[in-house]
Amino acid sequence: MPKKEHLPSEKKHSLSSEQGYKDLLQELKSILAKGQYEAYKSVDNIRVQTYWQLGERIVREELNNKDRADYGKYLVDNLAVDLGVKRQRLYEFVQFYRVYPIVRSLIGQLSWTHYLALIDIDNTEKRLFYESQAIRSSWSVRELKKQIKANLYENTPRQEVLDTYKSKLPAVDTQKVFKNTYDFRPFIELHPEKSEKALENKILENFEMFLRELGEDFSILGRQVPLKIDGETHYIDVVLYHRGIPCIVLVDLKIGKLDSRDIGQMNKYIGYYRRNKQYEHEKDTIGLLICREAGREEIAYALDGLEEKIFIAKYKVKLPSDEKIKKAIKKL
Repeated sequence: MPKKEHLPSEKKHSLSSEQGYKDLLQELKSILAKGQYEAYKSVDNIRVQTYWQLGERIVREELNNKDRADYGKYLVDNLAVDLGVKRQRLYEFVQFYRVYPIVRSLIGQLSWTHYLALIDIDNTEKRLFYESQAIRSSWSVRELKKQIKANLYENTPRQEVLDTYKSKLPAVDTQKVFKNTYDFRPFIELHPEKSEKALENKILENFEMFLRELGEDFSILGRQVPLKIDGETHYIDVVLYHRGIPCIVLVDLKIGKLDSRDIGQMNKYIGYYRRNKQYEHEKDTIGLLICREAGREEIAYALDGLEEKIFIAKYKVKLPSDEKIKKAIKKL
C-alpha cells in the first residue's frame, strides 16, 4: 500500500489561509453588493418621489391657467429651457403624475424606469396587473418590458388576473421600522448650541440621505405642517408617510434633552391626526421623536401605555472641531 503523502505544516497553513481569504473576500463582496443595491434603491425611490412632485406642480400650474389656450405647451417649453431638462422628460413627469395622482400609491420596489414602462399602458387594469407581477416576481425593467411585449396580460386566464389583484405584500412589523438611534454624522455638522430649526434645515438640505437613514418606504408629506387646536396654531416639524405599515408618521426634532412635555405634545398631535387626517384603510398615526438625549426613566414613565403610538430615538451628528468652536466664540 502506498504511503500517504503528508504536506508540510507551512503548506497546510498556507492552503488554509488561502481558503479563508477566499471565503472572506466572497463574504465582503456580498456585503458590498447588498449595500450598493440598497443605496441605489433608496436613491431611486427618492427620484420617483421627486419626479412625481415635479409633475404635480406643473399640472397644478397648468390648471391654474386653464383659461389660457396652449398654456401647458408654453409652460413645458419654457421650463425645459430654464431648467435645462429635455421637453420629453418634463412630459413624462406630467404623465407620471396623471397616471399616479396619489403619492401614497407609489411602490418602493419599483424604480423610475419601471414606472416609465407602466405609464405607457392606457388600460388601468392591465397596468395594475403588470405592476403587481413586477413586485411579486422581482422583475427587472428588461423583464417587465419583455412580458408586456409578449402580451402576458392578454394570455393569462381571467381568473388568474383577478387573483393577482387580491394578492398583497406581507404587513410590515411597526417595531422593526424605527431605530433606537439615527446616525446623521455623514451629512450633518451642527454646533451644540444651534436651534431645532437649524437641525431641521440641515436635514432638509440633505433629505435624500435623511430618508436613506430612516429606511425604506418613507416619503415626505410636508414640513412645518400647521394644525389648529382651540384657536392656537401648532407646527409639526416633518410629516412622513410609510407605505408598508401604512400610516402617517409625525416627526418632531429636539435639539436638547427630551422631557415628558414633548411626549405629551406629540400625543396631542397624534390624537388630532387620528381624528381629522386619517383614512379608514390606514393604520393609526405614529409619532417619532428624534432627540439628542433622553433619560431612560423619564421615557419609561412618560410613555406608559403609549409605546405603540410614539417612538423615541436619539440622533448622532458630527460636532465641529474645538478650533472651529473657539473661532465661533471669538466672533461673539
